[in-house]
Amino acid sequence: MEADELTLMFELFEATPRQGPGSVASTRRALRSLPEGLRVARALDLGCGTGGSTLVLAEETGAQVTAVDIHAPFLDTLRSQAEQRGLGDRITTVVGDMADTGSLDSGYDLLWAEGSAYSIGFEAALRGWRSLLRPGGCLVLTELAWFVPEPSPPARAFFADEYPDMQGEAMRIEQARAAGYEVVDSFRLPPGDWHAYYAGVANALTDAIARHGDRDLYASLRREQQTYETYGDEYGYLCLVLQAGDASGE
Repeated sequence: MEADELTLMFELFEATPRQGPGSVASTRRALRSLPEGLRVARALDLGCGTGGSTLVLAEETGAQVTAVDIHAPFLDTLRSQAEQRGLGDRITTVVGDMADTGSLDSGYDLLWAEGSAYSIGFEAALRGWRSLLRPGGCLVLTELAWFVPEPSPPARAFFADEYPDMQGEAMRIEQARAAGYEVVDSFRLPPGDWHAYYAGVANALTDAIARHGDRDLYASLRREQQTYETYGDEYGYLCLVLQAGDASGE
């Protein structure tokens, strides 16, 4: 993505409730799927945006949560929300690249990545992030996947341009196992998560077009929404709850 488009994208999503499909309910469902007895004292939220998941992690687990994002204004919003909800002492924000694992601490009990792994590649994320977990720790992430064996040609054409690494559910699960994880659970994010996301983007998109004109980025976002509205039963986000290494570290 061109630098100018990246700036416009960040500006747009600073004004949205979430930076991708998801919900408090889906985050809580994934948390309920963690292995029984897993001790979560330290958690890492990678590509956290403005903290739609981070705040839930801190509230539900009681863990110390480190939230990482490359865009500092997202983290400013997260810190403000954390203070308002009495969570400021349990959430630490870090401006950083989630692909640069060498700059991050390790030994985490839980890694969280809702809608962010695609930006560095699903398999690269699985491999790179594993070193950040303690033995028996868990990685929870959402990733795009086909839900049907033969997607419609227009849907295929859209992702051929936007995300060539699109795969089916079974392949995503196999990729996780090949990277050394046990698949504890997997489920599809409900359509309501997508509809709420697009509704939350609508006003920000209208305002952005008024300020900057109808740029290619904005046209791409509209095409994305139209594709989902037409073919959303054929694809979506798959949430994977994965456990790394030997669970004897419990």
